[in-house]
Amino acid sequence: MAAANDWTSRARQLCEDLWDDFEPYADPEFLCEVRDKFDERFWEMDLTVTLKRLGFKVTCPKPGPDVGIVVDGQRIWFEAVSPSRGAEGSPDQVPKARYDGSVQGVPNAQMILRYLSSISEKFERQYPKWLQTGAVAKEDAFVIALNPSRLGFEYADTIPPRILQAAFPVGNAFISISPANLTPPKTGFEVRRALAKNSGALVDTGVFLHDGYQALSGLLVSRVDAFSWVEGLGADFQLLPNPVASVPLPAKFRLPGTYFAVSETEDGYSVLLGASERR
Repeated sequence: MAAANDWTSRARQLCEDLWDDFEPYADPEFLCEVRDKFDERFWEMDLTVTLKRLGFKVTCPKPGPDVGIVVDGQRIWFEAVSPSRGAEGSPDQVPKARYDGSVQGVPNAQMILRYLSSISEKFERQYPKWLQTGAVAKEDAFVIALNPSRLGFEYADTIPPRILQAAFPVGNAFISISPANLTPPKTGFEVRRALAKNSGALVDTGVFLHDGYQALSGLLVSRVDAFSWVEGLGADFQLLPNPVASVPLPAKFRLPGTYFAVSETEDGYSVLLGASERR
């Protein structure tokens, strides 16, 4: 019991510390909604406070995206979302993770479907409304910031990372070995343009290359939550810029964590993974 109390005590202390900085930016419903939507609202608070403590001047319009900053004269909006496991009883729902010592497969395809659903909801339904009301301008950059910790299996990422599997038509890593000769094996990643739902319906991956998605400037992923907060501001961030964005992120814009440098090649795109430094 003592360990559990220590655990929850640290989480409460973290939330109170974040709230001290976040309160001036919170909407009037925040304290009511955080009781029923704790993970979603915690991520919104953590993202806003992290950007503020990194030295950015943040703005949080009501209504509008969760938080905005300006980098080299470019306005960048971030909309935070925490994908759920899916509708209860749905055959495509991400199953609950078990912590009883038994072996359980990681439902990677179902998890990426939840990423795609959240991206679609924010970009196709909310973003156009903000354009219409003037909360967001066409010349502003727009980033969807996902926190998939609610999915239950996000204690480890995949190769390639799930953020890449959602943003580009890329799938699992493979190795091809010919038994007929001793040539070095061929390695790479599958081309995967869609994922099949349980019903057989296909959901396109590669959102960066979708028609109409050029206004999506990038994706940000973090798995932080109140009980597994990472030491260091934004230390677990994964920032992926859209190489075909109509309003790209500033070339030198970086956040702590991992930055995926994307460049065009003759037959697609090359993505280099590296540690990021805030600039």
